[in-house]
Amino acid sequence: MGYSKRLKRVVYDTSILMLLYDGVDVFEESASLLLSSPECIIPSQVVEELRRLAERASSIHRRRAARLALEAIERKKCRIVDIEADNTDDAIISIVVNDPEAIVATADNELRRRLREMGLPNIYYRRSRHGLMLEGA
Repeated sequence: MGYSKRLKRVVYDTSILMLLYDGVDVFEESASLLLSSPECIIPSQVVEELRRLAERASSIHRRRAARLALEAIERKKCRIVDIEADNTDDAIISIVVNDPEAIVATADNELRRRLREMGLPNIYYRRSRHGLMLEGA
């Protein structure tokens, strides 16, 4: 059985959820890449980042994108998890390191680099395709 076949949970970060506003259905595309209906996991740090952006982002585009992401999290009934960590990326990595059935979905190049260095697969945004791709699975 391939690695992608045993992935049952997707941990979404702020950057990938913000793409919903640009018309990228990150939930549907993740499911399509994994050939399943994975559970949506959101670290509480991501929810807090989105709330801050929804209130105080410098551009109206980013405020609206954050609000849409928060609505989508609720509509999709994503599970919000509390993880003790120094920052959001550390919380995300902690989840997938401790759960072999979880994969990260991100549009953040620094987080992708860290995941690759750890040998962890990820779902990432490819601008030229205007969609998500699977790396390392």
